[in-house]
Amino acid sequence: MADELIRCNQCGNEVPRLTFCIRCGDPLSDEYQAESVREQRRRFAAAPDERVDSPALISTFFPQLPAADMRSFRRAFAAGVVIILGLALAGLFPVAIVSAAVLVPLLMVLYLYTVDIYEDEPASVIGATMLWGAVAGIVYGYLVGRLPITTASFGGTNVGETLLNGVALPVVELALMIAGPLVLLRWPRFNDVLDGATFGAASAVSFSGAHVILQALPMLNGGLRPAGDPLPWVVQILSLGIFQPVIAAGAVGAVGAAFWLRYRAPVSDRHKLGFVGNPLVALLGATVLLVVGGLAKSVLPLVPTTLVLATLALVALLWLRRALHLGLLQELREISESRTITCPNCGRQTPEQSFCGQCGISLRALPRARAVAPPPATEPPVQP
Repeated sequence: MADELIRCNQCGNEVPRLTFCIRCGDPLSDEYQAESVREQRRRFAAAPDERVDSPALISTFFPQLPAADMRSFRRAFAAGVVIILGLALAGLFPVAIVSAAVLVPLLMVLYLYTVDIYEDEPASVIGATMLWGAVAGIVYGYLVGRLPITTASFGGTNVGETLLNGVALPVVELALMIAGPLVLLRWPRFNDVLDGATFGAASAVSFSGAHVILQALPMLNGGLRPAGDPLPWVVQILSLGIFQPVIAAGAVGAVGAAFWLRYRAPVSDRHKLGFVGNPLVALLGATVLLVVGGLAKSVLPLVPTTLVLATLALVALLWLRRALHLGLLQELREISESRTITCPNCGRQTPEQSFCGQCGISLRALPRARAVAPPPATEPPVQP
């Protein structure tokens, strides 16, 4: 019933959604326009059919994909999850864990290659993000595996072990994951909030994947089918392959966005993420997410731990999504208004402004190389 009413700005009454207010006779056009603007702001710039506060994994991790490619990535992710679950149910637990660790980083590599965000320097950008994360994850996992205190994923009871697994190691992980992206902060070319979020998320998923793979290698000593009930393995594999990478990517991506917002964005934009736009606050928030996850894995049973990780993944995903939305809107101001281009999402002609006038998608949420101007019309040759 409330959806059938609108508040009149002139008299303040809620009235039927007609052309004029039935109480004071004032036209309701301004009210409808303001309502439309508010609704537009709630839409995620990379996917107009989704809200900013919706926990959509694919459009958050891969925001610069056209609708058709985004559907393909959703299918690929769903197929990967099905394959991983099938391997786990078949008892191939080590193979399933390795597959889970590879899934999100592999999709990230395909995404960066597909959109070609930094078309003239792909090697340096990808090398500084995903390669850094992978190498750091391998070195970190190697060193952690040689610590004298056992660092099992779940069920730790010793106080020293709990503090190590739940507090110290997550802090070290955060420092390693964000260190590589922060090197790029000094490059003037990478001056957008979206850059910081992308670098941070890419570094985090590759770090997480490499670390999990290194942890899984000793399991291969027990054969491809180690003994055990499949259900606990399935739950833990989902945690290692989905929840933990999402937590890491969301937290580190949001921290990267905060640094770029503070040191690269225009002064007028620096408060648009609120207090989490402050790099120190963002670092503290990311630390809390990773430490809570680490403590849960150290002291809680498997199922409660998975529920905690799922909750943390949701929080991290929504946090990263807010940062990405701001980055996309920030980049809209850089678009020239002098051309008509072909929208990569719907394939129709639209002025090169903030959003496609045909399908409503953010033009900066799409691969830059694909939004091209149509060839200029040529005049017919003059007949002699």
